[in-house]
Amino acid sequence: MPAYPKGYFIWPLDLSPEIVANFGEIRNNHYHMGLDCRTAQKQNLPVYAVADGYIARVKIEPLGFGRAIYINHPNGYTSLYAHLNDFFPELEKQVTAQQYQSKSWNIDLTFAPGQFPVAKCDFIAYSGNTGASEGPHVHFEIRDTRTDKVLNPSLFGFPLPDTIAPDIFRLAVYDRNLSTYEQVPKLYTLKKSGGVYLCNPPVIEVYSDKISFAISATDRCNGSSNRNGIYEAFLWDGDKPVSGFRMNEIGYNETRYLNAHIDYKWRAAGGPAVQHLSPLPGYNDGIYERTSHPGLLLLPDTTYR
Repeated sequence: MPAYPKGYFIWPLDLSPEIVANFGEIRNNHYHMGLDCRTAQKQNLPVYAVADGYIARVKIEPLGFGRAIYINHPNGYTSLYAHLNDFFPELEKQVTAQQYQSKSWNIDLTFAPGQFPVAKCDFIAYSGNTGASEGPHVHFEIRDTRTDKVLNPSLFGFPLPDTIAPDIFRLAVYDRNLSTYEQVPKLYTLKKSGGVYLCNPPVIEVYSDKISFAISATDRCNGSSNRNGIYEAFLWDGDKPVSGFRMNEIGYNETRYLNAHIDYKWRAAGGPAVQHLSPLPGYNDGIYERTSHPGLLLLPDTTYR
C-alpha cells in the first residue's frame, strides 16, 4: 500500500472529527465515495481548506453534490467539499457573475492556480444541505489529482476515534461451480460470543469443492450510534489468507461495480446487502486482494461440514 501523508490535511470543520457515513459504504448502484462529516445537524458552519492549494473547480447542481468546491494541493491530491451553502465572498461573487452570464444556475467552473489560492485553515464556504443530501453535513473526499481516483480519507491520519470492533450479522455461502446469480446462497445468522462469532445452526454444510462467502457487517466509531460500512474483510484457510477486500481507493468509473461486490439479485429483491469476500469473474476494480487464483476456498471433496 502506498505511504499516505499523515498530518498533512486538517479536519475541514472546527468540530471534533465525527462521521455519519464512511468511505466505500454500500449505496443504491454505487459506493459512497468519501466521508460524511457531522455538523451537529446544523447548517452554515465554517468549512476550511484542509491544506495549502488553490480552488481548481466549483460545481453547482440541483442534485448530486449540490454546491461543491475542489481544491488542488501541491502534494498531488485534490480535496472536495460538497453539499455547501455560500462560498467565501470573492468566490461567491465570481460564481454568481458566471451564472448570470451563462443564464444558468447549474454551473461547472474551473480555475487556474493563481485565481483563488488558499492556505491551510482558510475559510472557503459554509456547510449546508444542498444537492442530494438527506440532512446537514459536509461530504469530504480526497482524490489523486492525476488519476481522479478517490482515496479513503481515513488513510491520511485524521483523528477519528475508533476502538469499536465491527459487527457481523450474516454469513452467506456460495457454490462457486455455479453462477452466484443463479443460486440462492445458504444463509447463516451469526451471534457474537466472546471474541468470536458462532453460526446458527452451528454447523455449515456444503456440497461443493469450490465455495466462497459473503457477509453482512457494519462498523461504528466512538461516540456515534451510526452503523457505517466496514473497511476490510478477508477469507482465511487456516493460517493462510485466500481473498478479501479493502476499501482504500475507488474510481468514479468503477463505482457501479458495487453491484458485483454485493449479491445484487438478493438485494434487488429486498434482502440484506452481503459483500462478497471473493471477486466474481470479470470484476475489475481494485478493492479485492487475492493470494491465490481464483481466490476461492477449495475443498478436497464435495461434502464438508
